[in-house]
Amino acid sequence: MLIQFLCFILVDRGMILKEETSDGSTKGEDAEDNDAYRIFAAIAYAVVLIVIGLPLWWKTTDVYRVSLPYSRIAALDSLDVTLGMNISISTIDPARGGRLVADLKDIFKTSKLFQLTFLALPLEKKDLASVHSPEDLENASLQPRKPGELLLLEVPGLSRFTANHVLAGLKRTVYFSSETTAVKLSEVLESWLLQEKSLRQTVAAMTAPTETDQDRSGRRRMPTAAEYDIMITVVNPEPEKLHLNWDLPQAVQDYLEPLLQELSLLAAYAVKSQWLYFVTLNVQPKLVTETSGSGYQHYALAEDILPQIITPLEKKLASHVSRNPCLNFIVYIPPCEAAPLHIYRRQGMRVKGGVDAFLSPRWGGIVIHNPSSLICHNTSVPEPKEYSPDTAAIMGIFLAQLRLLMGIPELKEISRVGQLPLSTVSLRQWEFDALLRVRTLEQLTSAKLTLQSLSQLLGEISNIVINDAVGSSIYRAVNCVEHAADLLKTGQLDQAFNESKEAFLSAEAAFTDPSLLALLYFPDDQKYAVYIPLFLPVMIPVILSLKSIHAWLFGRMNFKTKLKED
Repeated sequence: MLIQFLCFILVDRGMILKEETSDGSTKGEDAEDNDAYRIFAAIAYAVVLIVIGLPLWWKTTDVYRVSLPYSRIAALDSLDVTLGMNISISTIDPARGGRLVADLKDIFKTSKLFQLTFLALPLEKKDLASVHSPEDLENASLQPRKPGELLLLEVPGLSRFTANHVLAGLKRTVYFSSETTAVKLSEVLESWLLQEKSLRQTVAAMTAPTETDQDRSGRRRMPTAAEYDIMITVVNPEPEKLHLNWDLPQAVQDYLEPLLQELSLLAAYAVKSQWLYFVTLNVQPKLVTETSGSGYQHYALAEDILPQIITPLEKKLASHVSRNPCLNFIVYIPPCEAAPLHIYRRQGMRVKGGVDAFLSPRWGGIVIHNPSSLICHNTSVPEPKEYSPDTAAIMGIFLAQLRLLMGIPELKEISRVGQLPLSTVSLRQWEFDALLRVRTLEQLTSAKLTLQSLSQLLGEISNIVINDAVGSSIYRAVNCVEHAADLLKTGQLDQAFNESKEAFLSAEAAFTDPSLLALLYFPDDQKYAVYIPLFLPVMIPVILSLKSIHAWLFGRMNFKTKLKED
């Protein structure tokens, strides 16, 4: 409308000029002037439409897209991610320490993921003079403090404390006897502390999920997230018959909070609890009588039907009220009429250790806690009978399940190799370092894949708006991925984890930004369908008038040329 209005003014101005000059002119001059005014009006109309209108339309309908580092994102596919690590070996005999260093370097020189630096440190007997128990070893001043580092410490006479030749400590130290070989130490490093095979398989499964599967630890481990919800649910099918006297908040504070405090460096955790009444397992256990002659009867729950328990229970849980991944821990208290209830394996034997609990990978765990037979069979006690669950037993199982769900694997047994027992609810420092490594690689790989997918999507679909916030998140994610890879090479594990976490969060924020969908469903064919009916009626007269303008201009030039020749 603006363009048409301007052209109307120009044409009208041409008519006014024509009227002002028409009185003193001949008819031939009038005709020539009319042609000139008509041509000038056409030229003005074309100039306004093409020079002003089209650029203005193009600018106002252009999709705002921030420039992105496409080349840097493509280069992430070949980014070298290696884990630098310093391992010190301290022995009484410097010559033995040098041989161990040389042998371990030769064993790990083919590692594709780790770049290990072995150092020999001198050790004097006075450094171990005050050691009278394995716990005293943990108080030695040689303990490494930097995350990711390790110390292999020779302890002459280690057999005084343990029958094992190698003992993994609570901190970042592995103690070994004077008889231990480099092969045995390399086995402990590979299987327990470094876990290179598991790390490589995790990265491969994320990069090519159709070609490689996660290992057992990876299938259990919860996916990477900034925050997790932990839902503890107590299920009491018959509260009118059995009353539970259990201080659940105190149990969480005593058992879960110390471990979650350590894991808070990886992610945030929100612990919630709920009580469900009149909820059953929706399965029919089998009554079993002991064949030993004691006549002991109990109910058996086959291992094959355990998945059928989760589905009906999950419908009752309030685990879907948050967008964060949820770890479900359920305590089921069977009624006295169906107790004791035990889990049986496929071979017809009770579960190992007599612990009636099972774990569902990336979901949570269920504990069946049978009430005491003294309470159930005591007919002198009126209903509802009061029962106090064994807090230590229940929370101990939950802690073991939580460790597996967060990515701390069960270690395979190695001959003559053991661990110092934990005295508190906590992680060993080398376990936490191993968890840092796997989470760092997971977050780096996830950020790289997200950035590459987003880059391909934005490159193929030109209608997607890329605002400043999305562009800033993408640049920040790329910078953090590159910086994290550099930090890993230099052995700065804790800083590399923080950078990988920022890269993961920034990439996810960019990929899920709602502004990307603003014009996604307005493709080019719809755009043409809207603008062609608007511009086509206007453009046809302009295009046709270009021929007249061309003929008039060249005719005028030829006329002037002839006049000069005459």
